[in-house]
Amino acid sequence: MLIKDALKWGHETLLLTSDSARLDAEVLLAYVLKKPASFLLSHDDSEVGFWSLWRYKRLIERRKKGEPVAYLVGHKEFFCLDLAVNRHVLVPRPDTEILVDCTIQYLRSQISDLRSTVLLDIGTGSGCIPIAVCKNVEGLKVVATDISSKALSVARKNVKKHGLLRRIQLVKSDLLDNVDLGKFKGKNLIVTANLPYIPKDFQVSPELTYEPSISLYGGDDGADVYRKLTEQLKEIKPRVIFFELFEEQIAILKTHLPDYRLKYVENMSGNARVLCMERA
Repeated sequence: MLIKDALKWGHETLLLTSDSARLDAEVLLAYVLKKPASFLLSHDDSEVGFWSLWRYKRLIERRKKGEPVAYLVGHKEFFCLDLAVNRHVLVPRPDTEILVDCTIQYLRSQISDLRSTVLLDIGTGSGCIPIAVCKNVEGLKVVATDISSKALSVARKNVKKHGLLRRIQLVKSDLLDNVDLGKFKGKNLIVTANLPYIPKDFQVSPELTYEPSISLYGGDDGADVYRKLTEQLKEIKPRVIFFELFEEQIAILKTHLPDYRLKYVENMSGNARVLCMERA
């Protein structure tokens, strides 16, 4: 089968189950052939070998069932960075890039001394948030936590790949339970978190069923994990917090952080928002 015919078959096979059928087919075929996507266009009359075609068809069938492309190829681009991912971490999404951008802009405009500043990223997953922030803010030090050892293994791989082992410390912890809070004393503490915030009975897309449920669901109203975190944050009093959550959960969290004022809410897609609150 020629490359152009393989792409056509993959595209048509995915049409009913993927909103990005053509792109998915291109990414998966390029992955199998170990070539850039541009190669497919410039060599569309080239033959796809038997074993490559067999692997490609298997990946297309898995994608047809809803498995994320990022898991199939083992990586995902986020904030112009290539990150390793697997089924133990959420797939980094463009929405979360908005949270990263908000954090970077705050650090650049509001923080004059990065030597006395620490970013604390809670529930780091693949490490996408602290890695993206560090690559854009020189000299910033980070503590990143996650409850999952397997997620931290992915994060460690990404931290090493991007040369940030000296700037990002990874800690296995259920929120802040195992974090040495004393290290934040006298520091400008910036907190970021993309924690589970989907309500228990919320209808999710088929793709999300492949992602770790521990990273998705936050109890009946989706705010259970954030409630626990806000209680812990009262002890360390960060200067500013950036949360990703649903719009209707903002009012719930505001009542748990009476010493903070709402700085802004940034729209993502659907009901997702970036909440920024600064210590009064």
